[in-house]
Amino acid sequence: MERVAKLIKFPIDLVKEIEKYQTDNYISSFTGAVYELIRKGLDISKDNSD
Repeated sequence: MERVAKLIKFPIDLVKEIEKYQTDNYISSFTGAVYELIRKGLDISKDNSD
C-alpha cells in the first residue's frame, strides 16, 4: 500500500479520546488507532448511504 504523508493538527480533547481508544483496544500506536477509527467511520458512512 502506497502511503502519503499528511499533517493534521488535532484538538487536544480529541487526542485524549483517541489515546483512550488506543489503550482500551490494545493498539500499539496512535496512528494505528486513528486508522481504525477512520475505517470504522467510513464503514458506517457507507452503510448509511446505501
